[in-house]
Amino acid sequence: MNPIPPVVDVVIPIYGERLEALASTLSACAKQTYPIARIFVVDDGSAEPVSPCGWARSSTQVVLLRLSQNQGISAARNAGISGSQASLIACINTEVLPEPDWLVSCANYLLKHPGVGACYTRLVSATPDRILTRWRMRFLEAKFGEQSGLSEFAPGHAVLFRREALDVVGGYDVRHRLHHEDSDICQRMRKSGWETHYVAESRCVSIQEDTLKQLAAKELRESYWYSPAESSLPQLYFYLSKWTFVRASRNLVKGRIYFLPVDAAIWASALWTATFRTLRFSRARGEVN
Repeated sequence: MNPIPPVVDVVIPIYGERLEALASTLSACAKQTYPIARIFVVDDGSAEPVSPCGWARSSTQVVLLRLSQNQGISAARNAGISGSQASLIACINTEVLPEPDWLVSCANYLLKHPGVGACYTRLVSATPDRILTRWRMRFLEAKFGEQSGLSEFAPGHAVLFRREALDVVGGYDVRHRLHHEDSDICQRMRKSGWETHYVAESRCVSIQEDTLKQLAAKELRESYWYSPAESSLPQLYFYLSKWTFVRASRNLVKGRIYFLPVDAAIWASALWTATFRTLRFSRARGEVN
């Protein structure tokens, strides 16, 4: 007699992403060959409340949770995790489409490796020829190998967690609103005795529509600049300029000339955004005083 497979729930946070992207992510979940009990769509305080469309609107499988205000991706994921009683929980980002065998591949891997608390697969792009997407996939996304095994952390695009591992660390740290929440939770799990592994057997597809504004915002987060009140503008200028020069030099040496205009455009856009926000913040503070 075959054992009953563990129950799996899915958590999908959304804030600012396209509703059609959410519909595509929900559709990809519905096509999984491994059964999903419930899908928690967590609206992280969107200005216009999110409402799943099509089949998801009337499905008892899809549970919509709304946070009263924007709290960040960690709090949104925790809200979905808190509502679940499943022994396995998949956290999947909007604009990510897991292949139909993604869940069964990850669930089987966890069943075969009892010391693993979280696992993930590679991420590929649906538009690999777009120059901005090629730049993001090379410089801002994780690198994926051909062999499954131990990994330092699971990139947040799509991760399957063992409930025990989530419970022992108390879920995501809500202080990480936009960035480093994935590496933080895996580091805390590792200290508690749970490993994170990469699974080479399946993949997820990114349908993110990359723009200079989006990539510049991510570069700011990668540079540890979050807001004028929290971060130093001079330090940002030094840090971002240094690493942009290093990246551009490598691209030049390796013949990736096509990336040089992107390097320059993202550098300029990121610094302009931070400078403008800092000036506006200083002006507002001066008016209050």
